[in-house]
Amino acid sequence: MVTRDEIYKAILREVEERQAYLDCQLTLTSLSERCKTNRTYVSSVLTSEFGGFFQYVNRCRLAHAAAYKEHHPGASVDEIAKASGFRNRQTYYNAVHRLEESDGIK
Repeated sequence: MVTRDEIYKAILREVEERQAYLDCQLTLTSLSERCKTNRTYVSSVLTSEFGGFFQYVNRCRLAHAAAYKEHHPGASVDEIAKASGFRNRQTYYNAVHRLEESDGIK
């Protein structure tokens, strides 16, 4: 049986080290497949450790977007969003808005 710690490490490896968050089609199911374990187990670890799948993936994407903007100061919002794993500008803006709400920033 796979332990929570092993699942946690597999999630970090896939999402952060292998930058799975850059795939705009990344889903909980596809991440579970990459981690070679059950979707329910991955969801449980993501919820307890990171606040959930979308919160974690979007935080990674937003961190990437910030670094991308720094290295490409003339980049458009569309370019930044797509380079960071968002489907489009609107999903990028939605993620920023949700992060601000969850962090209490207005």
